[in-house]
Amino acid sequence: MKSKLRGIFVPAVTPFDNEESVDVRRMKKIWEKWRETDLSGMMVLGTNGESRQLSDRESLLVVEAAIEYKGDKTLIVGAGRESLRTTLDFMTSLAQFREGIDYLSIMTPSFFAKQMTDQALYRYYDTLAECSPIPILLYMAPSYANGVTISPELAAALADHPNVAGIKDTSPDQMEALMAKAGGREDFSVLAGSVNNLMRCLDLGGPGGVVSAANYFPEECAEITRRFFAGDTEGARAAYDRLLPLVRCTGGSRGIASLKACMGLLCYDAGRPRLPVLPLTNEEINEMDKRLHQADKL
Repeated sequence: MKSKLRGIFVPAVTPFDNEESVDVRRMKKIWEKWRETDLSGMMVLGTNGESRQLSDRESLLVVEAAIEYKGDKTLIVGAGRESLRTTLDFMTSLAQFREGIDYLSIMTPSFFAKQMTDQALYRYYDTLAECSPIPILLYMAPSYANGVTISPELAAALADHPNVAGIKDTSPDQMEALMAKAGGREDFSVLAGSVNNLMRCLDLGGPGGVVSAANYFPEECAEITRRFFAGDTEGARAAYDRLLPLVRCTGGSRGIASLKACMGLLCYDAGRPRLPVLPLTNEEINEMDKRLHQADKL
C-alpha cells in the first residue's frame, strides 16, 4: 500500500449558514484557498467537522463537495459510528464515492466506554478493515471519546492488517509508546492528531499530522513539516515554537467555537458552530483579533 500520509492534513470544518444548514458555498470557497497551499490533504467528518452534529444525509453532502474541490490533495473521510452495524452501513453509503476517497478515519466507539477493551476494539476494527474497499485509519481522541484509547499493543496488532494504514493520535501521552510498538513501518503511519504533539511525532520518525490549526494557519503548519523533511530541523522547531503559543491563545483556545472564529478573522468564512455549542462572544473575538494583530497575522 503506497502511503499518501506525509505532511500536514487539515481536519476540515463544516460551515453552516444562518439557519444552521450545511453551507456548501462557504465550504467550496475555503477549499479553493486550501488547494493553493502546501497542505498534503484534508479530512472531512472529523471532530472539527462537527460530524456528530450531522445527519448521514448531510455527511454525504459534505463528502460529495469535498471530492469535487479536493484537487490533487489526499482526502480522508470520517466514517466511524457507535456500533459496528451502523459504521458498516455508513461505509456502504460511501461506496459511491470510493474513487475520490483515499482513507476512511474511524474513531473509537465510546458510548459504552468501559466495554471498549482491546478485544472489543480489535474485533471492531478488524471487521471494518476486512469489509472496507478503502484503507482505514484508526482515530484515537480520548478527550472526545469518553476516555477510550487504543493501546500500543492493539495498534501494533491492527497494523498487521493490510487494509489498516495508520493511526491519528490525539491523546496527550501515547505517541512514544505507539511509535515504539507500531511506528517505523512502511505500511502503517502514526500521525499526530494535534499541533501539540506534532513536533514529538516528527522527532520520533512520524510522517506529519492531522492538526486543527491548519484550518486557519495552513501555510504555517505546512512550513514545519516542509522544513523538517528538507533537513532543516532547527528551522522546523523554530517555526513550531512560534506557532504553538499563538494557536493556544487564538483558534485553539475554546474548541470548535474559537477555531471557527479565528478562521473568520483570517478570511476563511466558516460561520458558527452548530448549537448547542455557543459561538465566541464579541469580547472574546475582539481579544483574538488583538492577538492576531500582535502576531502580524492580520
